[in-house]
Amino acid sequence: MFVLARYLLMPFALIAAILFLMGSHIIGTALHHQVAWQRTVATVADVSPYSEKQANGLKTDGIDVALAYVVNDVPMTWSGKGKDVGLYKVAKGDQLEFYYDPADPSNLDTAAMEGWRGGLLLLAVTGGFTLFYIWFFWLRGRHVTA
Repeated sequence: MFVLARYLLMPFALIAAILFLMGSHIIGTALHHQVAWQRTVATVADVSPYSEKQANGLKTDGIDVALAYVVNDVPMTWSGKGKDVGLYKVAKGDQLEFYYDPADPSNLDTAAMEGWRGGLLLLAVTGGFTLFYIWFFWLRGRHVTA
């Protein structure tokens, strides 16, 4: 039964390892944006709700957002789906901190300020499961003899 459980849980351990890598990527991207990108404060110029139907028939609700911000004393604007820059609920006139790419100031990111928390949770859960699986099913009980 022990050997059967070892192999039945292997796909879950592999999925957990992949999720661990995804969490590492989330944290790495957030830290990179915090270090290499510049901060700016953007003002929400316009907000409008939208609803779209996916190919599988599911309906997705969201917001279209227009932002105004300043980069190196040059006024900039951005407009698009709020989820593209990490916004899901805002009101007209709200001021939000963003990071922008110095090479392309139209590339904004709010996830850099908040994304690492989800990445840490993902690392803790999946890393813990994977390490426990490896120890319990593959390493425990093995004795090294010299």
